Amino acid sequence: MNTELIRATTEDKLILTGLLYVPATSSKKLVLHIHGMGGNFFANRFLDFISEELTSKGWAFLAPNTRGNDAITDIPVAGPDEKYERIGSYRELFEDCIKDIKTWIDLAESRGYTEIVLQGHSLGAVKAAYYIAKTQDNRVSKLVFMSPPDMVGLLEADKAHDANLKDAKQMMKDGRETDIMPGIIWDFYYLSPRTFLNFSQRGNDIDVFNTYDKKKSSDTLGNITIPVLSITGGKDDANIYTANESMNVIKQKTNKSPKFDIRVIDRAPHSYFKHEQELASSISAWI
Repeated sequence: MNTELIRATTEDKLILTGLLYVPATSSKKLVLHIHGMGGNFFANRFLDFISEELTSKGWAFLAPNTRGNDAITDIPVAGPDEKYERIGSYRELFEDCIKDIKTWIDLAESRGYTEIVLQGHSLGAVKAAYYIAKTQDNRVSKLVFMSPPDMVGLLEADKAHDANLKDAKQMMKDGRETDIMPGIIWDFYYLSPRTFLNFSQRGNDIDVFNTYDKKKSSDTLGNITIPVLSITGGKDDANIYTANESMNVIKQKTNKSPKFDIRVIDRAPHSYFKHEQELASSISAWI
């Protein structure tokens, strides 16, 4: 396996960075991995296991950053002058994932990859589902959801949700849409009010995996027409119900997929810590 640090420029001129893992033998097959909220292309230890597993089976593996990488990040802007745009998870807008994912698929295609599997972890799974449903990009042959969360439901369930919602609306009225909110989301994330409202309201584009409402159909999931693997941990705190029940709600709503398979790694948490090889083997076997 060889690795290459690569950069790609989005249609709105952001220069994103990623790491391409290439198998020893020539390959036209690639898995594109989209990181989760505040993540990046290197922090999750499961990436080491997935890249080793896939390249040993003849697949290339591309793990890039999106504009939502890390908490706050300065992203270079392409052009004649040195410029940066400050984004990161605190300031990103969900719908911009279309631009980011398309950029990396375009790059994979330009490198000669003809079979592309789109995979996302956590918020990255939401982005992957949304991208395919909205674009119907026929360059992608399969989808892998790793720990797909009900983002809006989890934000609604946060003990500080009401206070955060009040703060966000007031800050928007005050013209402070990209300032940092005083409340910490899930005791972990700092967000701007614009991002908080973009992420936290039912009916917004991010509202893809609505597992709270089991019977309500999903316009996004209902537009997915390619095979899907949905994989999660039995100890994943992003699941609204039990792991199997949450995955089955998603399967029921992805009703046009010709093949929807579920894998539950019984004792694995959201990060798959200590279960990385089982995760990697499950993905490799399925694709």
